[in-house]
Amino acid sequence: MRILVLKDDRSGIYNYGSVLEASGCEVVDVMLLQETTTSLRRFNADAVVIDISKKDCTGLEEFTRLQGQNRYMSFVIHSVHSDTDLATEFIKRGAQDYLVKGSNDSYRLLQSLRFSFERNKVALGRLLRKDRLKLVLEDSFDAFISMNSELSITEWNSKAETTFDRKPEDVLGRSISIITPQHLRKQFLKNIQNFFEDHDDRFLKTTREIIAQRSSGKNFAAEFTVYRLVDENSPNYYAYLRDISKEKKTKEQLELLVDKRTEELSRSNDELEQFAKIASHDLQEPLRAIEGFAHLLKKGTKGKLNKDCKEFLEYIIDGTQRMKQLIQSILIHSQISASESIDQVTNCNSVVSSVLDSLQHIIESTGATFEIDYLPEVPVEKSQVIQLFQNLISNSIKFRSERPLVVTINSKLSMDHWIFAFKDNGIGIEPEYAGNIFDMFSRIHSKEIYPGTGMGLAICKRIITTHGGSIWVESEPGEGCRFLFTLPSINNIRNINMRNKIEILLVEDTASDIRLTQEALKESEIDYSLVIKNDGAEAMEYLYSLKNVEKIKLPDIILLDLNMPKMNGHQVLEAIKADPILRSIPVILLTVSERDEDVLEALSTKMNYYMPKPVTTEKFSLLIKAIAEVNSLVKDISPKTHTKEETHIRLVLAGNPHTSEFALSKLAEAEEDCVRCRVARNAKIPPEIQMILSRDRQAEVRLSLCENTSLMTSILDMLASDRSDDVRLAVSKATKVSTRVLEKLAEDENVFVADSAKKALAYRT
Repeated sequence: MRILVLKDDRSGIYNYGSVLEASGCEVVDVMLLQETTTSLRRFNADAVVIDISKKDCTGLEEFTRLQGQNRYMSFVIHSVHSDTDLATEFIKRGAQDYLVKGSNDSYRLLQSLRFSFERNKVALGRLLRKDRLKLVLEDSFDAFISMNSELSITEWNSKAETTFDRKPEDVLGRSISIITPQHLRKQFLKNIQNFFEDHDDRFLKTTREIIAQRSSGKNFAAEFTVYRLVDENSPNYYAYLRDISKEKKTKEQLELLVDKRTEELSRSNDELEQFAKIASHDLQEPLRAIEGFAHLLKKGTKGKLNKDCKEFLEYIIDGTQRMKQLIQSILIHSQISASESIDQVTNCNSVVSSVLDSLQHIIESTGATFEIDYLPEVPVEKSQVIQLFQNLISNSIKFRSERPLVVTINSKLSMDHWIFAFKDNGIGIEPEYAGNIFDMFSRIHSKEIYPGTGMGLAICKRIITTHGGSIWVESEPGEGCRFLFTLPSINNIRNINMRNKIEILLVEDTASDIRLTQEALKESEIDYSLVIKNDGAEAMEYLYSLKNVEKIKLPDIILLDLNMPKMNGHQVLEAIKADPILRSIPVILLTVSERDEDVLEALSTKMNYYMPKPVTTEKFSLLIKAIAEVNSLVKDISPKTHTKEETHIRLVLAGNPHTSEFALSKLAEAEEDCVRCRVARNAKIPPEIQMILSRDRQAEVRLSLCENTSLMTSILDMLASDRSDDVRLAVSKATKVSTRVLEKLAEDENVFVADSAKKALAYRT
């Protein structure tokens, strides 16, 4: 125990050092009491002895000054004065003990110091808790009221004062019922008493909506939460009250607005249905009449009209036909719905066969050839898949070049959706028009050269987006088009074929580094297949070629050098990231450069991990196995308990935004809590992984999920009811949390959670 001694006289003969140090205490310093004017806490002492040796000095004034500045310090007075009244005054002003100098001082002083130190710790704890509680209650956004066992008010914070316009002196000692109108007070008290009489728990809480009344007599709606805490067999009551009159008014207005909007939407939908009926019948009826009479006119005037009149008549007939096509296309577009696809499974192979049969005549006349991979089944209504494939194939035929048309169709599974690719060698389009061709009535070419309604690709987009997919095009003029689109898979899971051999692509231009990598692989005990490419351009050409070759799979892992000719590592990473199929391949960057700029640039593109050269067998083997494990490239490749180095690799992969969704799903089930926490913070994790982590056994993982900037609001809503106070506190601080959830958390039993939610609500208003 460290003791600070303050004396009123330098000539004092009492040797505290020898007395206290002999008992194992440490004397921090000896100072004059009169010279001590600053805080004593900087001495880091456990207790202070004030030595009063002068007969003409009581030391009371000096002690009062010091105690006022250091109220958390333990003081023991060791004095020559035996005045009982003086001793009592010291104790009243905060001294832990008062000892009169005399015989057996050493033992008495040591015991007193020990007892005073322990008593002060207990008192200090209570004082700090009281101060914190007072601070929380005063800063609370709610009115706080405490009551005794008779439900008489004992505390009334500043928020209660402003809420009811009543000062504490006006309400202390009066019944809590004064916060309600006169005619409701008796029932208000009865409700509280009845609730608590029916329950015997030491801690109880009830919340209800009441009618409260200000001192002016004005009534308002309030949410009243009252607690009962039984302490030493005596119950005390604590209540929070929040004015909800504005919220109720806003809620009522919102409900009226929602009802009005719902009614308007319902009316609008009815009008759209009515329009569809008109468009399918009434609008086409006069067109059929015009077309029919135009044909009769053409037949009846054959040989009688001049050249101009014949041309005018042809324009009329052509215009009516195009108008019919437009109406039909608009109807098809408006009637596309995902609801038709419920429990529907369509085999895309049979659809393609059907579409090619229906287009057989034009295919034969144009000499078009088709290279089609085996295609999957998708949960989309069959007629819509037929419409989609027919529009895309017809589009390729229409915009063919002078070369023989070749159309390639393939697909690849990526996590929970299929990526389809339609590639042709037609005329292509300028990149600046790639984003507009899917709009309704969008045309790049004149209808005289390429006739049509301009609705074909718009219908394709509507079918795809209605089912949660997306469509885009890659093209250059004269180079053809590559349409890519996504559709959901049947099982919404990635179908991984487990195997033992890992396919590795090494992109490296230095012969010595290639050899070192080969040797590292040989000694790693990894069953692998290695392909080597000497520059980035060659590697990308190889990867692109693999996508279109049947039964040849893409690499499982790419080892990529940073500094290469033609196309460096950064450019290769950009190209891989831009490709919807290649982007799922894990990439390990191998380079002698350890500059922060190179690493950051690689991280911003597609790099999954970084390894400086030269490659060593131990580190390389460890890294390959760790990446292979989370990507399910091999079975039981490593034990459940990972080494420190393996855990580090898994942590990097878990936090990397370029790690594949499948790998993240594996890491979300990791044994290590720290890895799951890192996955939870990764902004790229899809909703299904967010849902898994929201149910994690560790509160720290669920708390980390609350820090994810892309977390779905529905999961935040669910975490707002989490059993962990820390998780609910994190939800209250999340940027995406809804006002409704904050209002719920503002009622939380944990005062810190409730206070945080109330502050967030106040900030929003």
